[in-house]
Amino acid sequence: SITLLLGDCLATTIMQHKKFSKENFKVFHPGGNIGRSLLLAKDIMITGKKMPIINFKNNFNDALKVMNQKKLGIVVILKNKFIKGLVTDGDLRREINNCSDNENLNKFMTKSPLVVNENMPASKALAIMNEKKITSLLVVSDKNYHRKNKVLKGIIHIHILLQNGIK
Repeated sequence: SITLLLGDCLATTIMQHKKFSKENFKVFHPGGNIGRSLLLAKDIMITGKKMPIINFKNNFNDALKVMNQKKLGIVVILKNKFIKGLVTDGDLRREINNCSDNENLNKFMTKSPLVVNENMPASKALAIMNEKKITSLLVVSDKNYHRKNKVLKGIIHIHILLQNGIK
């Protein structure tokens, strides 16, 4: 055990001398337990064309179409590039008999949905999803997080967290 202690002391001394941080560890060992535990929201979020987004002027049918194409179980409603609301597949199922195909989404969307910061640890995002019993989180930038109008940067889905071994 004295040999292990000596090895640990040497390793930590060299890490300090070379300024080797946990972020460096994540870069060099992304697949290991420590590397996975250091993943942030921005490392695993869905971005760009893969995001299910529609304009707030779109209707029920448009939301249904985008939801079926993107397969995340949600559609994010944007107004002037800002997050206006969120519609889940559950919302659409509950409303399917109560509204016409060209009904405005404003009536049944979640206004000001839950968002997380891009630098939040992925493990914390999973904890939030479990606590709130939701499958997706909207991700915004650091500088945008506390603003009233938020720009969508990405989406974290619970399946991506689980595929990445996040606990």
